[in-house]
This record gives sequence, C-alpha cells and structure tokens, in this order.
Amino acid sequence: MQETPFSLEQFELLFKEHFKSLALLAYSVVKDKDVAKDIVQEFFVKFWETQHTIQLRGPFETYAARAVKNRSLNHIARQEVQDKHQQHFAAMSPEHPDADHGDREQFYQRLSHAIDCMPEQRRRVFLMSAAENKKYAEIARELNISINTVKFHIKAAYVFLRNEAFMPLWIGVFIFLKKIFL
Repeated sequence: MQETPFSLEQFELLFKEHFKSLALLAYSVVKDKDVAKDIVQEFFVKFWETQHTIQLRGPFETYAARAVKNRSLNHIARQEVQDKHQQHFAAMSPEHPDADHGDREQFYQRLSHAIDCMPEQRRRVFLMSAAENKKYAEIARELNISINTVKFHIKAAYVFLRNEAFMPLWIGVFIFLKKIFL
C-alpha cells in the first residue's frame, strides 16, 4: 500500500503502468476511444491535484479502476441528459423547417431577459452551472457558499425561468447558454 502524496516520478510510473488498462475499462463503458482516454487523463489530473487528501486503503489499481468506472458512468448519464435536451430543442432550432423565426427570436429574448432579471448571486450560480458546466462542489468552493445553497439557487433559477419566459425553457436552456457564453 502506497502512502500519498506520490512524487512526480512515482506518479509518472503509475500513469505509464495503468493508463492503458484504465482506458480499456473506460472504453468498455463509454464505447468511444477518445472519450475513454479523456476520462482517464482527467482522473490522473484530479488525482495529482488532490492526492494529499486521499487516503488509499488498498492498491492504487483498485482505487483507480473504481474512480474511472464512476467517471465513465457519470459521462454516460450526462450524455443521455444532453442528448434528450438536444432532441427536444431541435424542434426550436433555426435549422428546423417548421420553426418560426419570430418565435425563436422571442424565445431568445425572453430567456435573455429572464436571466438578466435574476438576483445577482442566483444568476452567477446558474451561469456557472449551465454555461460553464461547473459542478456544484466547484461552484460552492469558488463562491465560498455551501453546496445546498448552490442547489437552491439552481432550482430557483429554473423555476424562475419557466415562469418568467412562459415556455418550457428547461428543454433547451443548456444548449442555448453554451452557444451564447462559450
């Protein structure tokens, strides 16, 4: 059992020894070679950044395999949600033949106005989540607030957007925000 933190040389050795097997594990879940490699690389980056807080209670291989599998499953879950939103939003997109340009403009104006009308903290939390794709814990850490406060602001933002914009914005808000802010 290796005590953390690892030296740079030990870390490089871990990376070289385990990258391929972890990428194969990720690939078995996500079925995309590039995504699998990205997941494993992200795991190693996060591990390097947080190794001083991690207490390994067994072999690194066990810890790494569990972490990569969880990251892979999280990727699949996020992808499914994103795909569902894209399918619903496709009917409103400019490429859709049945979509009315005026309706789209009105949709975008209402959405933009609704976001602008949010209280500053709620708007900041919401945009960090929706537009910047940050996790709740990351937002909480950056703004020095609790994760429950982040959840409250995001939930309140969606309720506000649904009520303010008079449309089921939750369907396309992620895609729209990513196009505008990224």
